[in-house]
Amino acid sequence: MSEEVLNWSATRTAKAIAAGEMSAVEVTDAYLARIEATNPVINAVCTPNPDARRAAKEVDRRRASKEAPRPLDGVPFLVKDILPTKGLRTTFGSLLLEHDVPVEDTVTVERLKDAGGILLGKTNTPEFAHDINTTNKIFGTTRNPWDVNVTAGGSSGGSGAAVASAMAPLALGTDLGGSIRIPCSFNNLTGLRPTPGRVPFYPTDYGWDTLVEHVQGPMVRHVEDVGLAMAVLAGPDDRDPSSLPDDGLDFIAAASGRVPLAGRRVAYGGDLGVIPLDPEVASLVEAGARQFEALGCTVEAACFDTSDLQDIITGTRGFGMVARYAERYDIQSDLMTLPLFNQVTASLDLSVRDVVRSERLRTAYWHRVRNFMEDYDYIIAPIVGAPPFRLDEAWPTTVGGNPVKRFQDVFLSAYTFSITGLPIMAVPCGLTRDGRPVGMQIVARRLRDDSAIEAAAAYEAANPDLFRRPKIDLSNAKAVSEALITPGVSIKR
Repeated sequence: MSEEVLNWSATRTAKAIAAGEMSAVEVTDAYLARIEATNPVINAVCTPNPDARRAAKEVDRRRASKEAPRPLDGVPFLVKDILPTKGLRTTFGSLLLEHDVPVEDTVTVERLKDAGGILLGKTNTPEFAHDINTTNKIFGTTRNPWDVNVTAGGSSGGSGAAVASAMAPLALGTDLGGSIRIPCSFNNLTGLRPTPGRVPFYPTDYGWDTLVEHVQGPMVRHVEDVGLAMAVLAGPDDRDPSSLPDDGLDFIAAASGRVPLAGRRVAYGGDLGVIPLDPEVASLVEAGARQFEALGCTVEAACFDTSDLQDIITGTRGFGMVARYAERYDIQSDLMTLPLFNQVTASLDLSVRDVVRSERLRTAYWHRVRNFMEDYDYIIAPIVGAPPFRLDEAWPTTVGGNPVKRFQDVFLSAYTFSITGLPIMAVPCGLTRDGRPVGMQIVARRLRDDSAIEAAAAYEAANPDLFRRPKIDLSNAKAVSEALITPGVSIKR
């Protein structure tokens, strides 16, 4: 029965506990056993919650006493290690905060707990969530359950690998430039980058998170769980002055798969004019976009002008890097990982005029997107221009067999839409010939998170076989480097 539980969605799990088919303790024990068996190689969970079984017992006590049920009663969840958890170490993947224990939960964790969810622990992240590969100096490298020698992505790679490995049916990620969507793509998951402010963000040093917002959202295997999670996570909170008022969106109905899409218009963006695009990825994503024709949508190849994207990213992202990390850099730069060190160093060279110019360009960019979206309900595009790359080989220098100067440009497709603040769903669209997952993003109109979820749910209902777990082979993990290891792995050299 425990193996069957691991295949359940969060929604199915909540219903089973509510109906008395399973106790919260039995479900929690099944996932704790799964973590114990799988995590030494995958290395997705970095700090377990020692109080998980106690919280599950409390759910069972409430259920036995006939107290009113809660929407997530007994549903296990995991949380990215940059989100504060009361009494449970939160390191941000950094030696600077290796032993930090917060005194309060972030709003999202607070809401999931209040809804009856069981916090199983924290998931691995690159230092301060600023890398597209999940590795750091404290916990080492997270591996991908589809192939333990390829990256799980970043920066929510621990959450992505954990859900794909069935260590939990639900995990929280964060997304600035693609940190929910990229691990969803690389681990064959679905998830939402919500409209900024839809899910309150507190505690944070920047209540208004000026320029490109860092948002939180769910990462799951099935779209129905995005709806369930958002019904709990969304809504205003005065501790976040940027949080949006409740505008009546019904996330659970949107995720039902029963909302007809006939008559809606879809633009397939291809390489968006900015990314190197692997032919296999292009083929899978375009085929995914064309699936919407069978749902009654019109699908056209079209895109807006993205030619100044790099200039926009330089100033807007640089502003955030200086705001968040310059003081730490001044004092303890020697403890930072090289990717973070390099990003802060480059950002400190920017002037205020550079930042202002980027924001002015971003405003003009927004109006191009806004005008474009007057003709379309959705834009569909690759999340990443390439499948997940190997951990035990040099950084790729080709995409689809073609040489590239900067492999990192394959990730610009995610940032293309981050700077707009539009709601975005990530969904799987198949595997490459060698079995690596590929995902696509469904971008909806401003504030229409429900519409993005509706499209993803209809797509899943028409393509259920794409939303599946991997058959995990833990036996062939190879060395990454002496500095970036995976604890518990018997390395084959």
